Amino acid sequence: MNFLVSQLLPLALISAPPTSPPPTGRIAVADHDRNERPEDQRTRVSLPEVFELLKRKSPRYKAYQADIDVAKSEIAAARVLPNPMLNLAILYLNSGFNQNGVGTYYANATLPLLIAGQRRMRMKTAKVGVRAAEADLKVNFHVLAHEARALYVELQADQARLVVYDQALADIAYLQELVGARRSSGVETDYSTLRVDVEAAAWRARRAEAEAEMQDAAGRLGVLLGLPDLYPEAEGELALIGVRGDAEQMWPEVERSQPDILAAQRYEAFAVKNIELARRERWPVPSITAGTVAIQNYYSISTQFGITVPIPMFDWGQGSIARAKTRSKRAARETEAVVASTKAELERALRLLRHHRRALTAFDADVLAKLPTLRQMAEDSFRAGDAELIDLLDATRTRFEVALTRIDLLEATVEAEVDVLAVTGRITETSAR
Repeated sequence: MNFLVSQLLPLALISAPPTSPPPTGRIAVADHDRNERPEDQRTRVSLPEVFELLKRKSPRYKAYQADIDVAKSEIAAARVLPNPMLNLAILYLNSGFNQNGVGTYYANATLPLLIAGQRRMRMKTAKVGVRAAEADLKVNFHVLAHEARALYVELQADQARLVVYDQALADIAYLQELVGARRSSGVETDYSTLRVDVEAAAWRARRAEAEAEMQDAAGRLGVLLGLPDLYPEAEGELALIGVRGDAEQMWPEVERSQPDILAAQRYEAFAVKNIELARRERWPVPSITAGTVAIQNYYSISTQFGITVPIPMFDWGQGSIARAKTRSKRAARETEAVVASTKAELERALRLLRHHRRALTAFDADVLAKLPTLRQMAEDSFRAGDAELIDLLDATRTRFEVALTRIDLLEATVEAEVDVLAVTGRITETSAR
């Protein structure tokens, strides 16, 4: 009996398992799972590398970048001058008499003149459109980075869970050995052996499920990064970022730098610029014409010069100006809506973060803090003969269930912190400020 106590005490004194991956850089896995994991495709990546890969490899980000090229093409189009027109004509006498002779030949060129500064205003408007497209690109990258960071946190949590499952299986395997030794000595029954074997099988099944979830998260992150064959491992431990703040204090800076707000403001500026462009475009575009007229009779040649000006009698640009003003009003209302929704979202995200942080703090104080006492009580009961070996199995299960629950709470808290960073436009920050 003393030998069994000496073998069991190290097991009872095991502390709560850490939630970080082992320092070897690889997650420990059972031999029967190694063939199922694409180890040759797994690469450990850090969070800054994730953001860099988004910009370099993500097909969605490259598609968003094309919008800027489209906007820049509008600048090239605005620089273009209107084409001149060449007119060649002949007046040929078929019958009767014409004092000018049988044939009269016309050749002239007409050149439109943008005298109201339309070309310059088109270029200015196109440049404002490019800035609006650049702001949209930042918004789209912000959305992609938020999605990638959420997957990264999920991947860190899945990796931490696998560590817990591996430690639980190691402890249960040790218990299986002890139960087998005690069963050989006649101390334990077949029930104890079956109970430990069932417990081990249940934990192996849970670990396999956790492994599948981790591979799914890694695969989704690889697809988002534009590397569908990559199953990345998240670098670093799942830990709190340290995001804190008050909505009222944070709001002035958020209003100045939040990508959605900046994009809405730039689009509003672009809409206002289009009003100015519509007012310039309503001005008539005169055309000057110069050419020559050759008359066959006596071989006379005349010079022709003239100017053509549209008369804005019915259409003086009222339709274009009305459309531009309506779009400007809509853009202004959209900016107001984005500002209001962002402010409300900031308050919601901070409130949710405080809730998760309180839940995590309470769990650490009410549960984790009591584990040493619970472990000591189990040890004392076993020494006194009041507890059986199967009770240590229950205590082992409790310890690891607590560790998994804390990972869940920690993951929810970190996700809430990431949401706050997303609302404030600081999604790429890796540490709180």
